[in-house]
Amino acid sequence: MKQKRLKQIITYLNCTLVLALLCHIKTEAQFSIGVQAGYANNYLLTNASNLISTEYKPLAGFSAAVPLEYAITDWFAVKAAPGFTQKSYRMQRTGFYQGVYQDNTNGYIQLPLTAQFSFGSEKLRGFVEGGGYAGYWMSSHIKGRMPNILNQPAYTNTISNAQPNNVFDEYTAYEYNEKYAFDKTKDNRIELGVLAGAGVSYQLTDAYKIFAEATYFNGLTDQQKKYQTNQVPRYNQTYVFSLGIMFNLGSSNSY
Repeated sequence: MKQKRLKQIITYLNCTLVLALLCHIKTEAQFSIGVQAGYANNYLLTNASNLISTEYKPLAGFSAAVPLEYAITDWFAVKAAPGFTQKSYRMQRTGFYQGVYQDNTNGYIQLPLTAQFSFGSEKLRGFVEGGGYAGYWMSSHIKGRMPNILNQPAYTNTISNAQPNNVFDEYTAYEYNEKYAFDKTKDNRIELGVLAGAGVSYQLTDAYKIFAEATYFNGLTDQQKKYQTNQVPRYNQTYVFSLGIMFNLGSSNSY
């Protein structure tokens, strides 16, 4: 199923390029470059039913990119936005193990390629876009808390023989905050996926416009390599809300 979706990405991007070439009506094609940054919220899509008292929660991060836009007409453009996005999540235990957790802060460099369709007035315009992206898992940091079974138990009420209410009543806590060491056998550091977005822009001057957009990135490749049987896949699903500014570099005649 995932391979079929990857083929759909390639087909979509090819159609985008063909559409650009078929725009034979003479127009002033606009080249623009800009900067954008904002808030990222990532969800790890996986099945935790085989893990006892375990759940995954989204974590907030940030995103920054340098959008490059080629406007073929006043309503259609193609865009690339190389940048950096944090795709983080939390693994936490529940019930008796409440308080045990690990925050995974993952940094990806990625290149989205999109087709953008806009509408509206000369200054204030809305837009929608879609396409695909490729990313590389560049960095990872882990921070967490777990019971240290080798340390002296924290629970000492042996007179009443009371039962502990939490794992940290039975064992002292061990906290850690460190850089994650990638495993070449397990970690798949290449991510491919599709994206969709929408936003609004406002033309300040002939040269500058500001914009706000929301983008959804749907990862289609597993975070893990195939290193064991009955492996449960893990996919990133990331929502990015950003603000930016574009600078018009000039125009060229297009037929």
